[in-house]
Amino acid sequence: MLIIGLCILALTVLFAALGIAERSRRKRKQQRQEYGLTVLKSGLDLMAAIQQHRGMSIALLNGDTAFKSKMMLKRQEIQGILGKMPPVLSHTPELHPDEASLSAIIKGWEELVRTSEGQIPEKSFKQHTALVRAVIHLMGDMGEHLGLLDGEGTPLARLSNTLLLKLPLLLESIGQARALGSGYAARGQCGAVGRIRLSFLEQRIRECHEGVQSASAEDNAITKKVGALLDTLQSRFIEADHVDISPTLFFQTATDAIEACLALWKEIAQHTGAAVVNRA
Repeated sequence: MLIIGLCILALTVLFAALGIAERSRRKRKQQRQEYGLTVLKSGLDLMAAIQQHRGMSIALLNGDTAFKSKMMLKRQEIQGILGKMPPVLSHTPELHPDEASLSAIIKGWEELVRTSEGQIPEKSFKQHTALVRAVIHLMGDMGEHLGLLDGEGTPLARLSNTLLLKLPLLLESIGQARALGSGYAARGQCGAVGRIRLSFLEQRIRECHEGVQSASAEDNAITKKVGALLDTLQSRFIEADHVDISPTLFFQTATDAIEACLALWKEIAQHTGAAVVNRA
C-alpha cells in the first residue's frame, strides 16, 4: 500500500508540474502574440509611408512640384521607421529569420532614394511597388513566426489573415491607383493604357473591399470613402477624354479611402488581441 501511495503521489506531482509547464507555455505564447501585433503595426506604418511616397513621387515626376516638400518629409518618416525595426527583430528570437528580408527592404529603399532624381515615372512606380510587396511579405512572415496564424480556421487565425493579407492587399490596390492617378492628373491625361490599368485596379479594389467587409463599426466609413474613390476613378479617368481633376484632390480622395482602411486594420488588431487573450 505504501508503494502504491508513493506512486500516486509521484504521479500527482508530475501532472501538477506538467500543468504548470503548459500554463507557462501558453502564457509565453500569448505574450509573444500580443507583442507581435505591436511589431506588425510598425510594418503597416512602413507600408503606408512607402505607398504615400510612391504617390507623391509619381505626381512630382509628372510635373507637379507641389508634392516635393511633402515627399521629403515622408522620406524622413520612412527612414525613422526603418531605423527602429532592426533592433526589434534582432532582440526577438522568433523574428531572426526575418532579418534578411528587412535588410533587403532597407537596401531597396536606399537604392530607390539614390536613383530617384529625374527618374522615369514608370520605373519609380515599379521600384516602390516592389518595396511595398516586400513589406507585405515581411508582415506575413512575422505574423506566422509569432504564432498569429496558428490554428487554421480559428477566430484568431481568421482575424490575423485579414490583418496580414486581405487588408494589406486592399491598401496596396488603392495605393497603386493613387500613385497612377496622381501621375495622370499631373499630366492631364491617361491614355488608353492608363484607362486599362485603372480599370483593372478599380475592379481589384472592389473585390478586395468585398473580402474585408465585416460587422465592424468602420465598415460604413470604408464603404463611403472607397465608394467615392471608385466613382472618381470611373468618372474622372476611365470614362473621361481628359483628366480634369487636380493631383492634390485625387491624392486626397485616395488617401481618405486608405485612412479608412487603416482605421479598420487598427480595430481588427484590437479584436485580434482580445482573441489572443481568450484563446490563452
